[in-house]
Amino acid sequence: MTGIKLHKRLRDMRDEAIRRPEYRVVYAHALTVAHMNGQLIASDHPSWAAIDKAIAAARNGAPDALDTIERELLRLRDRLAVRE
Repeated sequence: MTGIKLHKRLRDMRDEAIRRPEYRVVYAHALTVAHMNGQLIASDHPSWAAIDKAIAAARNGAPDALDTIERELLRLRDRLAVRE
């Protein structure tokens, strides 16, 4: 590829699709392929809720909260690595 990170490329494509309506199909295709390849993680993925809950627990002094945060982040990272 070009060395540009995926999210930056998608953001640039989104901006281009806003300016040029005929480019929207290209952006939609790129976004769909990235999602199908597991390169995007949905904002409603269950790991995000677990991470938020563990952060709150860590702030309250729960000793195992950091382990939970680490486990969920590794789960998200592994989900991406499996698809690459």
